[in-house]
Amino acid sequence: MTSGSELVRRWRAWAPTAKAVALFLLPIPLYFAFLAALVAGDLAEILLTAGAVVCFWTAGVLVTRALAGEARYVLGDWPDPPAFPLKLLSAALTTIGVMLAATAAGYDDPLAAVFALLALSGHVAFYGRDLRVSRIHVPFVDGVDVVAVTAQLKQAHSRLRGLEAVSEAIVRLEFRDRLGHITGIGRAILQEIERDPADAARARRFLNLYLGEAERITADYARAQRALPEAGLDDSFRQLLDDLERTFEQQRQRLVNHERMSLDADIEVLSTRLKREGLG
Repeated sequence: MTSGSELVRRWRAWAPTAKAVALFLLPIPLYFAFLAALVAGDLAEILLTAGAVVCFWTAGVLVTRALAGEARYVLGDWPDPPAFPLKLLSAALTTIGVMLAATAAGYDDPLAAVFALLALSGHVAFYGRDLRVSRIHVPFVDGVDVVAVTAQLKQAHSRLRGLEAVSEAIVRLEFRDRLGHITGIGRAILQEIERDPADAARARRFLNLYLGEAERITADYARAQRALPEAGLDDSFRQLLDDLERTFEQQRQRLVNHERMSLDADIEVLSTRLKREGLG
């Protein structure tokens, strides 16, 4: 069953998609103008108003898909944001729609162009630009499956975004700050692996176990923080954060220093704890 904190976390990520309704409400006056044009038999106005409505509705669909894709990306459900610039295309269609509507209303071309520019500026200010992140570029190295390493890194970045999203449901600022520091170390590790993909084999336990377990334990704490006695729960989670931070930093240092010895023995204790930890 989905917890209250999980619902809040997802609601915060998905809430911006509600802004797309503005593009569906904006052309309402055009419906009346379209009916009036039909009654009057004004073919030019019929085409202009119909074109404007189509532009607004298509722009609304596109920006809805853009915002939904960004929500899934932020939550860690998708490895990448939408590849196509949906917001940009939506802004262009909104601009065209406003220009057609202004022309249908009888405004001359210069004034219609001013309205269109204002619509473009308003769209960008209200919805923002398309989310773009740095792409992962893994160099070719003999004996390394670059495609597999790239997929691992994308999944790991998704885990870190998921961990950040989960941490927003935590009440204590101390813990949110600690988790922010841990995710920062995690990204440094992933950057090191991207720079030298041979490190992926030595960091496989970090990529395959610790990120996922850290997200799970944090979600357990966020769900249980109001249901269990505060002191014992907080002390347990604080100690776990200490262990995670220390292990992440050890992993980063070993990758930076190109130490070829495995971390398996050093982090076996943490591995066991992550598997058995039950904060929920």
